[in-house]
Amino acid sequence: MIDVGGLQAAASPAVFTLPLERVLEDRSFNIRIFYGDIDLLAVQLMTEGQHEPIKVRREGSQFFIVDGHRRQRAFARSRHLRIERSGAKHLVFEGDKLVREASGPVHRLFNPDLIQCRQVESGGDEGELFASQLIYNSGKPFTVLERMLFLSRLSRHGTYSKEQLALKTGFSRTHVANAHALNSADPRLLDYVRDGRISQKLALRLLRSFSAEQQLGRIRAALEEAERSQRDKLLPKDFSWGAGAERAPVLAGSRARIDPIRVRLRGLATRLEEAMRFPPNPSAQERLVTLALVQRYVAGKVSYARLEAFLLGRE
Repeated sequence: MIDVGGLQAAASPAVFTLPLERVLEDRSFNIRIFYGDIDLLAVQLMTEGQHEPIKVRREGSQFFIVDGHRRQRAFARSRHLRIERSGAKHLVFEGDKLVREASGPVHRLFNPDLIQCRQVESGGDEGELFASQLIYNSGKPFTVLERMLFLSRLSRHGTYSKEQLALKTGFSRTHVANAHALNSADPRLLDYVRDGRISQKLALRLLRSFSAEQQLGRIRAALEEAERSQRDKLLPKDFSWGAGAERAPVLAGSRARIDPIRVRLRGLATRLEEAMRFPPNPSAQERLVTLALVQRYVAGKVSYARLEAFLLGRE
């Protein structure tokens, strides 16, 4: 046994430790769109230690991740967390904020600044290294979109034929052929998926139909149209007041003033509209529907009985 970053590991010339700052991300090898619960993984590393080395490849004096992007992020995250005992429990804090509960105290040999690594053989086939992420992944499962992008890149790499790729990954030849037919992805489109602005299903439809240069323009146009349609649906023109439409005479002959109730309701509606934009917010959408009916009541468009029936769930 040898000491690897404060943790015991079987002696092997390919296993060693690196400072966190020297373990660099290689975007060409990273197919993750979603990283899952990094806090949970960070706490597991803190309490249990690192069981599986991160695979890295060396270029000169630099080391790039081949497999283990989530673990690298979890190590970085662990620097901001601490575990304290509270009675029979162990609680995780970030500053003064309670994050979650831990299964136990920090492992006595855990060091957030050192990552256990295994270097892949130099001169190894790049396609083989890339494929190992999907084939040997034991962490968070890849989503459908991640797998399709992964297979698409692998099939274009030329290391394997479609038949070989199907046998190696366990997917059908049809699945591999569908992935091969996808266009390259604009990284900004994947950011939209990651942020929840669009679904993975819609992203796949765009990848099937449009080149990387066209994808962002298509999705932006669709989002603008969807936003406009939703706003027109929820806020009809008869109570979507514009500037100056809030004015109403208080008494005959007196100077007109702004109706503060309508102004406040319109302000609430604007804030809810903003909350609905990105990412989609069903809760804000439901509240905006309710607010729309309240605005109609204030404007004299619906009766109190109708408003009451809606709010009490009778309608």
